[in-house]
Parts: sequence; structure tokens; C-alpha cells
Amino acid sequence: MEGEQRQRAKASEAEGQKGRAKTLIQTLNHNSIRTRFLFGLVVLASMFALVALPAESVDAHANQINSIPAPKSELETSPDRIIVWYSEPIEESFSVITVLNSAAERVDLDDSARDPSEPSAMSVGLPPLENGTYTVVWKNLSAVDGHKVIGSFVFAVGEPLSAGAQLAAVEQPLLQTVADPWLRWLVFLAAAIVIGGLVFELVIGIPVIYGDSAKDSWQYAGVAVSAVWSRIAGVALVVLTLAMLGQLLQQTAVLFENSAFAPDIEVLRSVALESAWGRLWTYRLIAVVGIGVLFLVAKRMSVPVEVYDDEDADEEPEIEGSLVGDSVVAQAAAVLGLVFLGLIATSSHNAASPSEIKTFAMVTDFAHLVASMVWLGGVIYLAISIPVLVRELGGVDLSGMLESAIPKFTVLGLLSAGILVITGIFSSYMQVTVPAAMTTPYGWFLAGKLALLVPLFGFAAWNGFKLARRFGVGGEQEIGRSLLIESIVAVMIFAVVGWLASLEPARQYAGRTGIGADEKAAYQDQTDGIKFDIKINPAEVGENDVIVRITKPNGEAIENAVDVRVRLKFVDDDLGEPLVSLEDTGAGIWRLNAAQLNIAGEYQTEVVVQRPDAFDARTAFRFDARSTATAADSIKPDIDTTNRLFGLQLVLIGGLIVIVGFRGMVAPALFKTVATQRGLLAPGVVVAVLGLIVVLNVQVMRVGLTENIRNPFPPIAESVAIGEPVYTAACVACHGVAGLGDGPVGAGLPKPPADLIVHVPLHSDTILFEFIRDGIGQSGMPGQDGVLTEDEMWHLVNYLRAEFDNR
Repeated sequence: MEGEQRQRAKASEAEGQKGRAKTLIQTLNHNSIRTRFLFGLVVLASMFALVALPAESVDAHANQINSIPAPKSELETSPDRIIVWYSEPIEESFSVITVLNSAAERVDLDDSARDPSEPSAMSVGLPPLENGTYTVVWKNLSAVDGHKVIGSFVFAVGEPLSAGAQLAAVEQPLLQTVADPWLRWLVFLAAAIVIGGLVFELVIGIPVIYGDSAKDSWQYAGVAVSAVWSRIAGVALVVLTLAMLGQLLQQTAVLFENSAFAPDIEVLRSVALESAWGRLWTYRLIAVVGIGVLFLVAKRMSVPVEVYDDEDADEEPEIEGSLVGDSVVAQAAAVLGLVFLGLIATSSHNAASPSEIKTFAMVTDFAHLVASMVWLGGVIYLAISIPVLVRELGGVDLSGMLESAIPKFTVLGLLSAGILVITGIFSSYMQVTVPAAMTTPYGWFLAGKLALLVPLFGFAAWNGFKLARRFGVGGEQEIGRSLLIESIVAVMIFAVVGWLASLEPARQYAGRTGIGADEKAAYQDQTDGIKFDIKINPAEVGENDVIVRITKPNGEAIENAVDVRVRLKFVDDDLGEPLVSLEDTGAGIWRLNAAQLNIAGEYQTEVVVQRPDAFDARTAFRFDARSTATAADSIKPDIDTTNRLFGLQLVLIGGLIVIVGFRGMVAPALFKTVATQRGLLAPGVVVAVLGLIVVLNVQVMRVGLTENIRNPFPPIAESVAIGEPVYTAACVACHGVAGLGDGPVGAGLPKPPADLIVHVPLHSDTILFEFIRDGIGQSGMPGQDGVLTEDEMWHLVNYLRAEFDNR
């Protein structure tokens, strides 16, 4: 009697839970549009939060990009402060500059401070220094990615640098610690299992087991799969939390050079709460804890229950329940997962992009993270599912369920994989930028990631388009093995991503170490009967030797040159560099020793040869002068190129969405029975149109883009020759043939035309170009915009420089 009452009580409780589950399912069905809208709204809000973050010009490690005094400089008098600029904002509390004399004694005032108006600059005061060589040692902590960097340089006061001074830059370690990439790997892998699994159940699991064509056995099997996955996801959440705690211990050990296994609680608190990296880490930890709590609640709500039949108490009870993802709580956990990924994006390499393109870079990184988690996490979920489904379902039911699920995952996989590839191209440009940088450690791991993606795509195509057609004839077992291998490849990819996130970006490493840079600048040209052979060695900041060899076209040395002059002009600014005469060393070789280049960047070399029996001959070329101490910022993504790539990225993603929606029409051989999903048309078109607007803005409108006006043409003989007739047609009437301002039309102007011999040397190429383009209203000089092409105006600038600038 008591047994019957207990069975009836259990049955009553089970019916109640079953009723509540059905009510929840009906609620989800009735409110699916609202749920999706809210879900999308939160996603957009998360992305807006990323976009709204303050933008600063940063790099991926806080390397030195400039200093006063400059590295290896020799000063006549003692400076009162040392100022160092870094490639990104630094944490003041964890950064310091010290100055040592030749006896390794500290001589600075121990007052290191970050500039309040420029968070990437730090300085330290100095007392009056005695003559000698001094070493500046700096240590900093990046406020963006939390990396610690150490560097040094030397300078001398009152005498040349001592022979024993260490002139080479300090080599940076490849990794913060050997554990760093593996901790990041655990974070990425665990997040993919949890977030990717939740999204899989929300987008695929619920529609499959509760769809119109679903069978009762599918729900039973789906609940069993969800139960197995939820146990693995629970372990993944624990691993994720422990890995993040490991990152905090690692950061503390690196900063304070102590053991990560004997942490000081107060030190941990200061790192977690008093640094920008620590605060982001804290926010991520809060998000993980929130995901864990919501996940446990959702799991508790989905616990399977035994349901007894009132009419036959002797039968085995039925097991009923729901998927872990089949609740509003699970949806909230998924949204919090997106927030977690957004917080990762705020401290990624892309977050350390120049301010003009930082927003685009971070949004791209966020999309890349979401796509990778959804696709690879979904692959892992499927790999977990197949053995459970084989055990729980018969051949016919299993085939039917997989035939319903795999096409849906194929759509999700196509979108995720496509977005992963498209955004990966953008991110690769941001972190590599130049082909030579692929030979760096970052470049090697990036190549490894690309190599692993090939078999991953191969298995995905094999599973979705080949094995899916063999369900019912053994395809179920084969797809299980294939998904297992695909999951192993996904785990390996996450390991490579962990290394990529730990390594210094390729472009920064290449710039800092000089990869791809020439050890000297060399140029050859032939014009006006002279063959030029020019070398600048070592083409670095500091002293350089300029060697010019002039010969006739047949190779015979020109011995009768009166003078050979050279100007080493910094392209990005007018520093007033004069033409300097070289020393004739005989045999047509002219030499200038110890020519000083003070700033790293692009220089223009102008060479003018004067002969008694011919017109002056000239040539010019450009080269990059690098500095081993400040070259980390020498390779940067081009702003316009980045904007174009982002726009093209949106166009491709929008096109991909449309193609997936109409895949049955686009590729009928692969998607024979797929109905058109017209709901994807509108979002695809919107994304593509936004991309076109971005591209058009770069090409035409230029809204919000800073104009970088610089002369694109070196003043070689051909450019000067093009500019001469332009001057005759547009300028001679006012300025005169000789540029003295005595042209016949000049007398009728409000002010006399300028004497170009006086005024051209006073202005940079950019200012001369703007005078020509816009005119000078108060003087009566008309602008030539619309009359001359932009190229003609630049050639005219070169003619003016060659003809009237003999400073």
C-alpha cells in the first residue's frame, strides 16, 4: 500500500514537472520572436559597449618609440629629465625609469611619473650629471594587454660614448612565462565548450527535438545528450576559472619577480584592482562566475525526472526533462558569454591598434571570437552527442534526428566558418602588415593555424555534404569518428591561438628586430648623362656615411664635377635640412661622413651634381631609417587600407549571409531540398550596404578621416621636367620666369607676387602644395584645384624645390 502511494506521489510530481516543461516549451514557442529580438538587442548592446570604449593610439606591447635624449646621443650639457614615450599607455604604479652611471650607481631623482596628459609617456628627474656615459633602464606594464617590457639605452654627457657601453637594445623575451600560452589555451577551449554548447542547444537542439517533425524518442535522446554535455561543460567552467586565477598569479609573479606558488594576498589585490589589466581580468572573472551560476540554475531546471504510468505501476518509468539550453536562464548565460568574449576582445592584440582604426579592429576581433566559439564549440558538442545518440536511439530514429540536425548545423557552420576566415584576414593584416613579418615567431604560429584550418574545413565539408547523405546505411558511425577527429583539430587550433595571443605581434617584432629592413640604403639612377650609384650606411638613426659615385653611361668616372650636394630630408615633416656638399675622394666618388639622422622614419635623399659644361643633374630616392631602440612602432597598418578592408569585410559577410539564405538556389547540387530562408536577406543586405558605405567613405567622402598630405613623388629629373611646363602655364605670368615675382600680371594684384627664391625654402612641400591647390586669397593668388590634377601640383612643387631652393 505504501509502495503504491509512493509511486502515485512520484507520478504526480513528475506530471507536474512535465506540465511545467510543456508550459515552458509553449512559452518559448509563443515568444520566440520576442526572445530572439531581446537576444539580438543584448548582442548589439555588447558590441556597442566595445565600440564606445575610449580609443587611444597603442600597440600590442609597450615598447619604446621615442625618448629625450635620444638613444646613443652625445650631449654637451646635462639634461634635467629623461622622457620616454611608449607605443601604448602604461600603468604608472608598475612602471619605472632608472638612470645608472658607468659604475652602475643610480643617479636619477627616483621620481618616475607618467605624464598626466599623455598616458604613454613617463619621465624621471636628474641632478646635474658629470661628464660620462649613462644607461637608462626602463620597466613598464602595458595598460592594454598586461605585458611587462624591459628596455634600456645609453647617452653621454660632455664626451663621446665610452667604448664599453652596451649600445644594442635589450632583447625581449619571447613569452611572459612558459605557462602563458597554455593558460590562454585553457581559457579559449573551456569557453568554447560552454558558450558554443549553449548556442548549439539554443539554435539547433531546441528546434530539432521540439520541431513539428520531431519524435518523442528525439526529446529523450536530446535530454540525455544535454545531460552528458552539461557535465563536461561544468568541468570546463571549473577549468576556465582556475586558468583565469592562474593568469592572475602569473601576472603577479612577472611584475614582482616572485613565485606564483607563494602569492601575497595584498599584492594580488593591488594587481587585480589597481591596474587596467587587472580590472579587465576582474570583470571577466565576474562574467565567468555569472555564467557558472546561471548554468547551474539552468541545469537544475532541466534535471530529468522519472514518470510512472498510473495504469501500470510495474512498467519501467519514463525519463522526461528538457535541454539545459531550454530556458531563459540559459539564454542569459549565453548572453553573458558574449560579454565575456567582448571583454577578451578589449585586451587582445587588435585592441592595441592605432586609435583611428581601433574600433574596427575590436569589433572584428569580437566577431572572430564569437564565430570560432560557435563553430568549434558546436563541433565539440556534436562529437559528444553522437555516441549518446547511437546508444539511445535505433537506426531509423537516429538517422531521422541527424538528418534534421546536421543541415541546421551546416548553416551555422557555414556562417561561422565564413566569418572566421573573413575576419581572420583583417586581423592578420593588423598584426602582420608586411610579408616579411611572417618570418617572426607570430608569423610561424599564424601559418600553423592556417595549416590546421585546411583539414578542419575538409572534415566539415565531408561531414556536412558527404556523410550526412549516408545516414541509415552506416553514416552515423562514420560521422562520429570524423567529428572526433575534427574536435581534436579544433583543440589544436585553440592551442595555437593561445600562443598567438601570448606572442608579440609580427609587425612589432619585425620592426623592433629589423626583419625585412635593409642594412644599408642603395640606389642607382641614370639621368642627364650621369649614372648615379648612391649608398647610405647603415641607414639608421645616428651617424651615417653617404657615398655617391658618378660616372658616364659607359662607366667612365666623371672627374670634372664642381660640386656634389646631398640633402637628407625627413619626409613626414620639414626640419629645414640643407643641401650639404660632399668631399671629392677621386675617381668620381664623393663622400659625406657622419651625416646625422635624428628621427626614425622615411627619408628622402636628394643629390645634385654641378658641372661646368652641362646643366645641373639631380636624382632622388627614399629610404627608411630605423632605430633598434625605437623601431617597435615603425611598421603600422595603413589607415586607409584598414578602412577599406573593414568595409570589404562587411560586404563579404553580408554576401555570405545572403548566399546561405538562398543556398538552395545558389548551389542546388549541394543543397537539393533546402528551402529558401528569406529572413536572412534583409540582415545580409544591411551588413553589405554598411560595408559599401565604409569603402565609399574612404574613396570619396573622407568623413572622419584625417588627411595625410605628403609628396608622393621624389624630386627626380622626370618629376622636375613634368613640373616645368606646369610652372610656365600657371605661374610665370605672376611670379616671372626667374621666380622673382616680376611677372607681367603681378602688377595688378592686391599684393606683389612672392619672390620664390626667398619663400620656397621657407615652406615644406605640403604647405607649397596647399598654396597651389587653395590659393592665397588676400594676395590675389588663385587656387589651382580643378585646373591642375593633384599629380601635376606635386610635380610643380618638385620643380619649385629644384629651381628655387638652394639653401
